[in-house]
Amino acid sequence: MKVTCLLRFVLVALLLGPAGAWAQFRVVGYVPSWRGEVSGAQLRQLTHVNYAFVQPTPTGGLEPIRNPQKLRQLVAAAHAARVRVLISVGGWHDGDHSAFDSIGARPSYRQALTTNLLRFVEEYQLDGVDMDWEHPDSTTAPGYAALMQQLDLELHARGKLLTAAVAGGTWAGPGILPSVFKNVDFLNIMAYDDTPPDHSTYAAAEQTLAYWKGRGLPTSKAVLGVPFYGKPSGEAFRVLLARGASPQADRFQGEGYNGLPTIVSKTHLALRQASGIMIWELTQDAAGSNSLLTAITQALAKQPGRSSKRR
Repeated sequence: MKVTCLLRFVLVALLLGPAGAWAQFRVVGYVPSWRGEVSGAQLRQLTHVNYAFVQPTPTGGLEPIRNPQKLRQLVAAAHAARVRVLISVGGWHDGDHSAFDSIGARPSYRQALTTNLLRFVEEYQLDGVDMDWEHPDSTTAPGYAALMQQLDLELHARGKLLTAAVAGGTWAGPGILPSVFKNVDFLNIMAYDDTPPDHSTYAAAEQTLAYWKGRGLPTSKAVLGVPFYGKPSGEAFRVLLARGASPQADRFQGEGYNGLPTIVSKTHLALRQASGIMIWELTQDAAGSNSLLTAITQALAKQPGRSSKRR
């Protein structure tokens, strides 16, 4: 009888998601606006999908989104699969973060960006905003924190999510003040793009989780990022396999990537030390038995007390 009651409690908590007794394990996938599509099979394995990217202007406006119809179709398909859709703001953008620097420095520009993002979220029926300012530093950290605080107030008041992508390396820490941890629902930690070819090792994933949690990020807000591509070329995992790389390895002709065993190991790490796993990016995955996303899903399904579809 006690066992039965416990199982019922676990199932109810899993179905309730973040508002329930246990936080959900998140599976967050990015999809770029400029290439590829996300299949229904992929969506059914996710909890969140981030459409990348919309770009800010230096005064807090928004540049036109690429492929708006693609975004609308993604929202419809994702919501049908009970997956939340966020707009990701910024990205690497060839290392040019001058627009963010400008916005962070002036309250009126921060207000303008917040207002414009709220309108964008409503127009496309989105579930929130993923801030991808790459990267604030010690000088711009106060402006970043002020922007995140404002987005926190405005988005959460409307029942929307606020997340952010942060670098995996310790060098990025001075740009993210601890106050930001209170503003976000979770952080997508980009534990990749270290020195190639070993740009995203298991050891580095352990180290970056330890670093961010050591700075005060709660485990419940830490989401471990994994790459679906190799370095130094940036080639997609599926392309590497087509060229002869093994799905069971992490190295091919000087190219470093995460094969199936490493992705499974990182999923187990995220289960123990984080609250989810994040993927850059979904269109780079291989098909069939070599799918990295499927390997994540299968690893999660084998965990006691977890359903294959988490909310």
